Amino acid sequence: MRRRVTIYEVADAAGVSVATVSRALNGGRVAPSTRERVLQVAGRLGFSPSPAARVLATGKSRAIGVVIPDATGPLYGRMLRGIGLELAQAGYTYLVESSERDPGREGQVLRDLSARDVEALVLIGSGLGPQALAAMQGELPALVLVEREGAELAAPMVTIDNESAAERATRYLIEHGHERIAHISGPRRAGRERLAGWRRALAAHGLAPGPVEDGGFTEAGGYRAAKALIGQGGFSAVFVASDRMALGAYRAFREAGLRVGADVSVVGFDGLEFGAYLDPPLSTLRQPAQQLGQAAARAALAVTRGERPENVVLSCELVPRASVMEYGGGL
Repeated sequence: MRRRVTIYEVADAAGVSVATVSRALNGGRVAPSTRERVLQVAGRLGFSPSPAARVLATGKSRAIGVVIPDATGPLYGRMLRGIGLELAQAGYTYLVESSERDPGREGQVLRDLSARDVEALVLIGSGLGPQALAAMQGELPALVLVEREGAELAAPMVTIDNESAAERATRYLIEHGHERIAHISGPRRAGRERLAGWRRALAAHGLAPGPVEDGGFTEAGGYRAAKALIGQGGFSAVFVASDRMALGAYRAFREAGLRVGADVSVVGFDGLEFGAYLDPPLSTLRQPAQQLGQAAARAALAVTRGERPENVVLSCELVPRASVMEYGGGL
């Protein structure tokens, strides 16, 4: 195992004091020529200060804690990529934990990350309710909220415009001649906002809402919800509030002998990669997941500087594919 190079060796090789090396590496006051020499020597020797030493020297870990609700969710991987890219440019890193959608576990994860001296916490998706989170806020570093409730926490928020995106998806179905449009909904704030967008589009065109079934944002839930819709009938198209639920709905329609894109049109939400490979490919609303992560990282960096960044709301992109056809008679 390679021995760790010490700060004393860097100081000796650069011909400066240990204090000067510390200032040069941590952004302190030092002559530009000296800083350049120290950085060159540190790079040549392969010097990397330990996290513990950095905290002791600067009072900062240069690390951000990130909590995601589901370690298997593909959207969260894209968000983490955005966070990592943005933080790396600022010389920061991140520590990530999953709450597994368990509020009790999230509380423990938040305490664990705080104990590791992260400078801010980015909380993505579902987890503790606003009241429970507010009760903990005094013992936590600054928060950034991504796609979750908590306006009363006075923390910067990064989100997508769920309602406008859902309205656009429903309007897309209406533009293809569909007037009886069902909805497979999801829970929490995102689900409520997408339901509201579906209703708003129908009302704007003088159309009555079709049947609604909750799919819980899971494949199995989408399957059960679609089966229930098939039993009710009375629709020619379905706006599904997540691509994962749409995947389950595809199976239910296939088992019922219904052809997606011919007998029933379907639009999903999220823009997950697998949608392009379904048969037929799924029309969807693509979330700007990487951009959400980058915006969250910028907000986290801002709060470490004592700033209060503005809330960020991003738009989704409609991706039309063969799962939507002109109306030709439906269920």
